[in-house]
Amino acid sequence: MLCGCRVISPVQHSNGETGQASVFENYSMQRQYESLTLRVYRIVTYVTYESQIFEQGSGLTLNDLTDRDIDFSVVKARLVHNDSYSGSGFAIKGNDGKALLLTCAHTIDFPDTVFTYDDYANASGQRYLLGLSVKTSQVIQVSGNNLHCRAEILAADPANDLALLEIPLTTGAIRVVTPLSEGGKLSWGDRVWLTGYPSGRFMMTSGLISNPGASDGLLMTDAPFSEGYSGAPAFVYDRRVNGFRLAGIGRSVAARSSYVLQPEKEIHDASYNTSLPYTGPVYVRTEREPAAGVTFLIGSRMLDDFLKSCDAVLQIKGWGDIAREMRKVVD
Repeated sequence: MLCGCRVISPVQHSNGETGQASVFENYSMQRQYESLTLRVYRIVTYVTYESQIFEQGSGLTLNDLTDRDIDFSVVKARLVHNDSYSGSGFAIKGNDGKALLLTCAHTIDFPDTVFTYDDYANASGQRYLLGLSVKTSQVIQVSGNNLHCRAEILAADPANDLALLEIPLTTGAIRVVTPLSEGGKLSWGDRVWLTGYPSGRFMMTSGLISNPGASDGLLMTDAPFSEGYSGAPAFVYDRRVNGFRLAGIGRSVAARSSYVLQPEKEIHDASYNTSLPYTGPVYVRTEREPAAGVTFLIGSRMLDDFLKSCDAVLQIKGWGDIAREMRKVVD
C-alpha cells in the first residue's frame, strides 16, 4: 500500500507574503525591524579600583590628602575591586571604517576617584575620610554581529544619562536613524519595541507607552526591562511612512533600594562554607529590587538635545552635524 503526506500551504498575509503569528503586522515590518537589530551591540565595561580604608578616628580630611602623602599607619586595609557593567548600544551612523554608538552614560562613565566619608567633621566643617578609591584601569568592550572590539568615549552626559562611543567597523556605511518628529508625537497606548542584551542575551521586548507628554523628557512603558537593556534602542512604527522611528533608548526600571550585609570574601569573589558562622569583616552594599512594569526611556527630544551639545566634538572627529541629519530625515 502506498501512502503520502499532505502538503499544507503556509499562512498567507493579505499582501501575499508568508509568515507566522507575530507582534509585527506584516512580513515587511518584521524584516525592517530585523535589519535594525543588526546595529545593536553589547557593551561591557571593565573597571578596576584600588581602595584604601582608613581607621575610624584617623582625622584625615580631603585637604590632608592633597597637602601631604598619606600616613600609612592610619590605613586599615587595602583592597582591589574588579567590576564589570553591561549594557547595549545602537549604531546611529558609520563611515570610513568606524561607527558611532549611542548608549546610556551609566554603563560606561565611572569616576576617577571615589571618597567615603565619616559622619564626623573638624572645626572647619570638613568631614573625615573613611576610604579612598582610585580608578586604575577601564576598558570598554563592544561585541555583536561578529564584531569584537574596544570603544572610545567621544562624549558623556551623566546628568541626562547619555553617551556616544566610537568603534572600528568594516561593514560599510550605516544610514542615520530616524527619530520622532514633532508631527509624530507619541500617544497613550502606542507600541514600542526594544532590542538589547539583558543578562548578555540578544533579545527583544515590547510594551505600551504611557504618559508620553511628560515634561522631563522621559517616556514610560510597561515593556519588561532588566540589567543589560540600558542603552537599547526603543522604536515605534510610523504608519505615515511605513517605517520605524527611534523613540528613545532604554534607561532603567523603577526600583526600591535596601541595605544588605556583605562578607569581605564575597567582595573578593571568593566562596566560603555557608554552614559555618562567618566571623570576618562585614560590609554594607545597596541592593535594588525592580518594580515590574515601570520602565523608563530617554525620549527622542533628549537625544536630539544631547547630539546638539556634542556638535563640536563630532565635527572634530569627522562625523558632521548628526543632529541636523536626523532632523533632516524627519523633515
